Amino acid sequence: MADKKLTRDSIAAAALDLLNEQGLDQLSLRKLAARLDVKAPSLYWHVADKNALLALLAESVFVDCLARIPAGAHWRDWLRAFGEALWQAQKHTRDAGRLILMTAQDEAVLVRMEHAVLAPLTALGLSAPQALSMQASVQAFVTGWTSFAQGPNAAYLQAHMSIDTAFAQGLDALLRGFDHTIDPEN
Repeated sequence: MADKKLTRDSIAAAALDLLNEQGLDQLSLRKLAARLDVKAPSLYWHVADKNALLALLAESVFVDCLARIPAGAHWRDWLRAFGEALWQAQKHTRDAGRLILMTAQDEAVLVRMEHAVLAPLTALGLSAPQALSMQASVQAFVTGWTSFAQGPNAAYLQAHMSIDTAFAQGLDALLRGFDHTIDPEN
């Protein structure tokens, strides 16, 4: 076997492909090692166990969403783009709601994510507590809709409404609601 250079990015990408093909319950380090054409010990050097793999996957999806957000002129624009990026990523990731809800992140990762969210929102005039609260609300809203869209009643919901339209309307309402919690100048 050729010496393969494993990186966190290559592991996360292969794991995401495997997750989308087989689902969260079938995702394993053994299957991932086979997908990457490496021996399991090589993989364990980078990812200690399945919990660490799930954390890497969740972090990778979140970081990719942040990278997709264009610069905005207003905090509302940034939060809308954030919500839309999360929605698209979670909608197209099999078992995304379960992945997010069952995965604990290391504190260092949480701090990095917090700083990645705070920087653009505080630059757009929000205080750090406002920024974190609003970002968490948008993220919880998206994950809730993801759970509906991927849950056992998804077919019923899709037969009675456009989930994408309902999501967008709800996101708009949430963002408008934030206007009442801050200074009107922001």
